[in-house]
Amino acid sequence: MGFVFLEGGGEFKVGMAAADMRAIAVCSGPAQPVRIIPTVAAPDNNHGRATANGVRWFQGLGAADVRAVAIVDRASADRPDLSEEIEHSRLAFMLGGFTRYLAETLSVSVAWQAIVSTHRVGAVITDSSAGAMVLCMHYFDTGSGTTRRGLNLVPRTCALPHHNRFGKTWAAKLAPLLLGIVQI
Repeated sequence: MGFVFLEGGGEFKVGMAAADMRAIAVCSGPAQPVRIIPTVAAPDNNHGRATANGVRWFQGLGAADVRAVAIVDRASADRPDLSEEIEHSRLAFMLGGFTRYLAETLSVSVAWQAIVSTHRVGAVITDSSAGAMVLCMHYFDTGSGTTRRGLNLVPRTCALPHHNRFGKTWAAKLAPLLLGIVQI
């Protein structure tokens, strides 16, 4: 089984360098394939810029084989060639952005099965903000103010990113919702 790094947000910024360097070390070093998955940034057409930032960031941290995997919608999430690219990675990084879009795009997709498969054989799955939320059993959908079923790579969890800025306001809204879902 691999590792999961749930990052609170602020990807590709100096404050995240130590965490991302640790992810590179855990995946067996900078020579291992790193793949950036931009799905969550696609609804506002930010995926191109965001993945370019991710590729530059990880290369700047010393990773030698960094590429974006263009999974931006449900059709691309079911493309075998893109999923194969994920399966060959040792570190897969999902960006922050539109939480519900990410969950609905990856749920029961070929790409999600590839992420789970690569994790089972030891890869590191790293996610920031919305990506971290979706990997949990449940996530807080800020648009509807409800909890939704996540992808459950990290069972019995619900992550609240950006706690130091605006995420802490979600906790009071979320606690009553989760009490009905999760046995404590």
